Amino acid sequence: MYYDLPKKDKKLARQLMDKGLLIEFEQGLKSFDTILQEWKSGNSEIRDTYSKIYTAVKEFDKHIARRYDGIGGSRYLETVIAQLMDNLYDVSEIDGFSPEVKEDTLRSIKMRKEF
Repeated sequence: MYYDLPKKDKKLARQLMDKGLLIEFEQGLKSFDTILQEWKSGNSEIRDTYSKIYTAVKEFDKHIARRYDGIGGSRYLETVIAQLMDNLYDVSEIDGFSPEVKEDTLRSIKMRKEF
């Protein structure tokens, strides 16, 4: 979905994307830490732990790259919608969007949840 946002809405979308990205980084780090803690407690072998960490980082990096690399203004709203679908932040965060953009965002979220 490509959506040309007004300047004010683009600014809010960028702020929300940054917030969501930081939340995703934190989630990734916690997931990696869980793997390391399992190893530190002696419940996992070194080779298995390394493999799990490598795979987790690789998959996480792919996810981040797919969602955020080379993002242009026409994909900002799609990214915000994806973050909302992942429950990275509350839907009330989009209250600053213009009424039309907010309505389109909520409609898109509703359609995706029904699908």
